[in-house]
Amino acid sequence: MILNLLLNLAIFIVPSLVVWNQIIFYIYGKNDNVVNLILHDNGINLPKLSIIVPTKGERIDVIQGLINNIYEARWDKNKLEIIIVSDDDQAYFDKLLSTLIIPPGLDVKIFRREKRLGYKSGALAFGLQKSTGDLILTLDVDARIEKDSLIRAYNHMVNLGCDAVTMEWHGYSNITTSLARALMVSTVLTSRSILRGRDKLGLKVLPIGCGTIFKRSALEAVNGWDYTMVQDDYELGTRLINRGFRICASSSPVYVEVPDNLIAFYVQQTRWAMGTMEVLSRRFKYIVSSNIKIWQKIEIIAYLSQYIPIILTFISATVFGIAGFLGIKLSMSLPMFVIWAITLSVYAIIFVNSAKRSGIDTITAIKALGRLSAYTVGISPFLLVGTLNAFKKTRTYIVTPKGKKAESNIGYPILAFGVFFLLSAFLYMFRGDFLTFIWLAYYSIAFLYTFIAYIKGL
Repeated sequence: MILNLLLNLAIFIVPSLVVWNQIIFYIYGKNDNVVNLILHDNGINLPKLSIIVPTKGERIDVIQGLINNIYEARWDKNKLEIIIVSDDDQAYFDKLLSTLIIPPGLDVKIFRREKRLGYKSGALAFGLQKSTGDLILTLDVDARIEKDSLIRAYNHMVNLGCDAVTMEWHGYSNITTSLARALMVSTVLTSRSILRGRDKLGLKVLPIGCGTIFKRSALEAVNGWDYTMVQDDYELGTRLINRGFRICASSSPVYVEVPDNLIAFYVQQTRWAMGTMEVLSRRFKYIVSSNIKIWQKIEIIAYLSQYIPIILTFISATVFGIAGFLGIKLSMSLPMFVIWAITLSVYAIIFVNSAKRSGIDTITAIKALGRLSAYTVGISPFLLVGTLNAFKKTRTYIVTPKGKKAESNIGYPILAFGVFFLLSAFLYMFRGDFLTFIWLAYYSIAFLYTFIAYIKGL
């Protein structure tokens, strides 16, 4: 039966291919063999660098922390400026101006957008207009860099003749939960695979929203950021690639705060799901018309479809569940199930080994991975909704509430799907289809676990 085959492919093979793809990229990207050029602190060879920092509703101590952090970085302070773009109301903006302490010799300009076109993309476009640097770096207010991060990234850019260079994401959290631990590990794994791994394999790297250094000339050639787009980084990347600019990936670290609770994770992931599909649908012509190899175009399209396998699994599981209630004969393939199980096991081993290198013991790493996996499955219906929202004429999003609690009503739909999949699993068990029962029961547990976490506020 063709439907049965397609459902099995969607549940087992498509996700397996995605995971193996990431594993291969990670293997290529985990080692950095690039020899850095030697630059000195006197800044003779350094161009002027403008760091654009969009902010709205952020605590002043977080902004102050970023300013102090950048002040400690190796770069000629005479060739460094920080452009803070505030979308706050006038009262809070005035408080920013009166409270922030600017270190001596550091050029910090603070602007408030009176006309708030778009979201982060609009703030970055505004910041670009106000900046004067030959290089432009984008950072989130909660980002932090090491003392040599800027120099290392710039060395990489010069050494390889790049027009933009990404830094390597390292997750951190002020509240260490199991989810935060998992995201701290997966952030490094993902960064090394989708950035450095893809770069080393000759694929086209897309910039990241926090931690990419651009040549000003490249940004101006494509008219900078498009304020109408939600996904500022990937959207800009498609236009840069279309114009023949090269984006490289470095191992220079930038520390980004990861979500530490379910609601923050849900907000972040649904926005990213909408954003990637927004770029794919609205910038498809830039991808296919780029003067790059056909396999590079296909890979970019596949990369921007990264949430589709999760959504396909959810849709296919729902079809299996409905079929169970209607008495329609569907069954899961044992060979495909085995391939899927082996793939997840290999990834789990890589995850645990990476966690150990970060000082996380095996049991804690397994628990963290389990929570992250469950949450990803639990919010899959909302990832579907987020993806569909990308096709709306008007698109909005909520800023990820990192480090603080937020409220949402996602719990009860998650519970409903968990009960639905569990009941359908037992229907398959009563009919003697134990493989389908095992998988649907496993799938339902992720929803039920996520609901419990929602009730507990985890």
